[in-house]
Amino acid sequence: MNAKKTIGALPLALSFAAVYVVVAGAAGYLTLDARPSEPTAAAATTTPALPVITTTTTTTAEPSPPAPPTVVTTTADLPPDLKRVEAANGLTTAIPVEWQVTAGTVDTTLVATDPTSPRREVRLGGAPVTNSSKPLLDRITEAATQQEREPGHRRVTLSATTIRSHPAVSWEFDENTTSGPKRVATAFWESNGVEYVLYSAGPPEEWDLTRSRLARMVDFARP
Repeated sequence: MNAKKTIGALPLALSFAAVYVVVAGAAGYLTLDARPSEPTAAAATTTPALPVITTTTTTTAEPSPPAPPTVVTTTADLPPDLKRVEAANGLTTAIPVEWQVTAGTVDTTLVATDPTSPRREVRLGGAPVTNSSKPLLDRITEAATQQEREPGHRRVTLSATTIRSHPAVSWEFDENTTSGPKRVATAFWESNGVEYVLYSAGPPEEWDLTRSRLARMVDFARP
């Protein structure tokens, strides 16, 4: 997958649209004081006072924009080559310590890339399940089938499993990208109505390292 695609290319519900409609209301009223002036001895005619116009306007403040994703990294209680990362919906895991974490293209994902090679990449995210009537395996299989309609995508494996007793799916595939061919290993699991995903990609000749990187992410992942 290319870095500009979100994990939304996978079945995780990562695309959310929030439309903020701001209505600024203006309410006004006019108060006219047309009482005539008292006649005076020097005045031959009575001149009415000028009307007094008072306008009151109220406005509604615009809502604050959604907060950016929280990125928290620590190295406590981890091997020296790893750092802990916190993503959306309570997902935490550990990734290579020298890899820089950036926000994904939607606010439920984070991306980290090896500074020495753009083909080495990990992603992580979590979002509420949008179709709870369909089992996780069915959702992932459906997404994989759709993905394979695109040129340069080939399924390697797709199977049901468990992660810490949660229903889970392992999906591995090949894809061609602008930076070169990649082989990708992903792990999906569902917990308390949230679908989580971990993703590890690398050059095909480094497949063992790519899978090992995902396995470590899964080991350190919570929930």
